[in-house]
Formats: sequence, C-alpha cells, structure tokens
Amino acid sequence: MSDFTQFITENMYIVAAVLYVLGVFLKSIPNIPDWTIPFILTAIGIAFGVALIGIPQGILEGVLCAGAAVLVNQMVKQAQKAKEE
Repeated sequence: MSDFTQFITENMYIVAAVLYVLGVFLKSIPNIPDWTIPFILTAIGIAFGVALIGIPQGILEGVLCAGAAVLVNQMVKQAQKAKEE
C-alpha cells in the first residue's frame, strides 16, 4: 500500500492540521450536526487548496487534507474507545 501523504505537498500539511483542529471545534458546537462536519471540512480544505496551489491540484489536495483530518480524528476516537474496553 502506498503512503497517501506522497500526494499532498508539504505546504498543505498545515492545512490538514488546521482542519483537524477546526473539526474538533465544530464538534463542540451543539447546533452543528456531526454528519455535516466532514462536508464543512472538505469545503474549507478545497478553499485553502485552491488559494495555496490553484486549480485543479488544490481541489484534490484539499479533499485529501480533509480526509486525513477526519481519519486522524476517527483513529483517536477508536484508540480511546479500545482503551476504555
């Protein structure tokens, strides 16, 4: 299996981290349903990607960064859940 980070340029790593923190913040807002958070993060990731890199690569990398942020969040949740069991 190939490492998906090879598809993300170095200047987009910070975007993935920002999206992770933003996702945690959005999760704490009761008026925002959980199912909308990945969509919000994807839209923001695409906006950052286009602003930093341009179209079309910025769109792809924005989606990948949002996916990485959601993946890391789920990995943390699952690790905590496994630790509790």
